[in-house]
Amino acid sequence: MESPIVNLQERLQKLIDQYAKNKKELDELQQKYAQLTDENVQLLSQIEDYSKLASDTETALKELQTKYNNLKAKYDEIEKMLFGVESFADDAIKKIDDIFPKIGESE
Repeated sequence: MESPIVNLQERLQKLIDQYAKNKKELDELQQKYAQLTDENVQLLSQIEDYSKLASDTETALKELQTKYNNLKAKYDEIEKMLFGVESFADDAIKKIDDIFPKIGESE
């Protein structure tokens, strides 16, 4: 028969061992929590950076699209003017040819 003191001592030792085990697990979990918190902060920072970059890129794209549209409109306008000049030049050449017969034909 075991004495109550020995039995109490064994129970206390088990409780101390369990406490030590739980304390170690708690410390490990706290370290893991701190690590995950740090990783979360870094991830959120990267997301913010990406969002800002995406916003900046979208703004730049809109600006380039506007510039492209302006240049396209100017190109179309110049092309119409050039077509008008070519048409005018063709008409002028025909009139000159009508007024002055070709030199080679008159000989």
